[in-house]
Amino acid sequence: MSKTQGSRGKSQQQTKLFSSQDKEANKMATSASEASVQPLTLDMLVGELEKLCKDVTGELTASMNTALAPIQASLQKITDTVAIHTATITGMETALSAHSDGITTLEREVAVLKSKLETTNQVNDRLQLAVEDLVSRSKRQNLRVIGIPEGMEGDDARLFMTTLFKKMVGDPQLDTLELDCAHRSLAPKPPQGSRPLIVHFHKYAQKERVLLWARKSRDVSYQGHPIRIFEDFSATLAKKRAAFNKVKSQLYKEGIRFGLLYPARYY
Repeated sequence: MSKTQGSRGKSQQQTKLFSSQDKEANKMATSASEASVQPLTLDMLVGELEKLCKDVTGELTASMNTALAPIQASLQKITDTVAIHTATITGMETALSAHSDGITTLEREVAVLKSKLETTNQVNDRLQLAVEDLVSRSKRQNLRVIGIPEGMEGDDARLFMTTLFKKMVGDPQLDTLELDCAHRSLAPKPPQGSRPLIVHFHKYAQKERVLLWARKSRDVSYQGHPIRIFEDFSATLAKKRAAFNKVKSQLYKEGIRFGLLYPARYY
């Protein structure tokens, strides 16, 4: 046998040897991989799904918390603001309730005061009428003489008026005329003209005789001074009578006789 043939025979043996070794190695690797891969069971699948669920849930929760943090802060601010407004409204409601109670109390008090005021006004009206009646009664024996110049009466106005009435009226019943007092009205002395003379008669009948004479007489004068004689009324009654001045003036122009009755009488 030659050397060449001998070398070829050795190579074939080595190749076969390597091939068998590779096969054994492949078998061993296949056996190891088959040994390492276990069959998948239902419990294992459920466990893997639960683990995956937990991981996904954790990630979602973290993401949602991060995203909702500003919203939660805004909601907290709104909650705080609402709480403040609620407290304010509660305080306002309490104050309003107190004010309402106060107004109700004031309304009751005003109603009572109004009733008292009405009663007081009624009493005041009656008192005014009573006072007016008393003032008028105190003046029922007075006469008001207008037209006598200031100072003509001298220092004794009572004596002056007594003499004047006796001379002008010429009534024998006035021979015993007695005046309690006579004086100028209490108004300030005017720069022109004169103030009326107020005469108080001691006897009402003598006052009525002088007044009757004055009403019947026309163009009464004393030492060239025209004078007029009227009853002495209170200021309130004088204002009421003055309301008829225009009517009286028109009646004078028409020559119609008239008179204002006092006290008034109803027919």
